[in-house]
Amino acid sequence: MTRFPVHLNSLEVFAEAGRYQSFRRAAENLSLTTSAVSQSVRKLEERLGVKLFLRTGNSVTLSPEGIYLLREIETGFRYMRNGLNMLRHQKVKPLSISSPPAIAALIMPVVQELMSLDASDLQLVSDENPDYVAYKNYDIAVLYGHEAAGQAELVSLGPDVFIPVYTPEIAERVWISGENITVPLLINETATVRWEHWLKLNNLSAPESKRLQFNRASHIISALLDGVGMALESLRLMSPYIQRGELVCWPLGEAVAIHRELTFLYVTDDPIRRAHALKVAELIIEQCSTNEVGLLRKYAGA
Repeated sequence: MTRFPVHLNSLEVFAEAGRYQSFRRAAENLSLTTSAVSQSVRKLEERLGVKLFLRTGNSVTLSPEGIYLLREIETGFRYMRNGLNMLRHQKVKPLSISSPPAIAALIMPVVQELMSLDASDLQLVSDENPDYVAYKNYDIAVLYGHEAAGQAELVSLGPDVFIPVYTPEIAERVWISGENITVPLLINETATVRWEHWLKLNNLSAPESKRLQFNRASHIISALLDGVGMALESLRLMSPYIQRGELVCWPLGEAVAIHRELTFLYVTDDPIRRAHALKVAELIIEQCSTNEVGLLRKYAGA
């Protein structure tokens, strides 16, 4: 690291004395004694090996070297003052969070807590289609999908476990005869895990005529709560509804569930914003991470 050959405070004392060409005036402005100013200037001259002031009796005037140094110091101090003022008075950008809509719903308690504490302005951006490049433009980003697993700087929020979920009212209608599921299947067109995969794993089948397709997880959840059918969704998203008894999942011991690592968290490496972002990220981890069976840890007591 490059260091100044002299202390900045000695340059400040010199600059103040040089502006007024008076040790007494500089002492008054800096709340020092005249002898302290004189001694500081003398030590600076000794360190630099030049005379900065011409002394005549009790008066001082800048030497040619002093005039040059004062001009350069004033320029440097002006740049420093401008930089400090800009940092002090600039409007701080809101903490930005990017997340898929379904997971954004899990994050809302964190947002509400932060806003109630008046911690900072927040910007929450929610998009169904993940962008595996632009997420670095945010302070915090939750990424969902197979591609996220390949990003080295991301932290896993625990496994996503997929098993059918439905309302308690239709739980007894799931099985009608043999291995054929007659309850309508709710299909998420953007889902990473497909019904065909789960049915094959569990040697089950379902009529093609009883399928309803959606392109948003939020629409799936609404249909589920209305008792329209059953859905194959991550238990991460279903945990709040299961906890409240609004939905139930296929008994985990009676069927093969599909486990995937799909949900990851990014935190900015911007040194100015990272400390604050990390604190918010900790709250998101508490709110959104899952245990080994895919349920939210905060509900599972893990």
